[in-house]
Amino acid sequence: MGKTKGLQHRIAGRTKQAVGEIIGDQDLHDDGKAQAERGRDEQDKPSELNPLKKLKQLT
Repeated sequence: MGKTKGLQHRIAGRTKQAVGEIIGDQDLHDDGKAQAERGRDEQDKPSELNPLKKLKQLT
């Protein structure tokens, strides 16, 4: 998965989270929150296309 997919997961997760809160479905809210967190983690991973990004994070 790349940064674009990570962003898609964050958006979908936040949407589920909001809908779950509006309709009072705690399971949907929690599922959305977890999906948004996975998307954020995916976006924070260094890209394989830029090997120097890992080095930048270490300094």
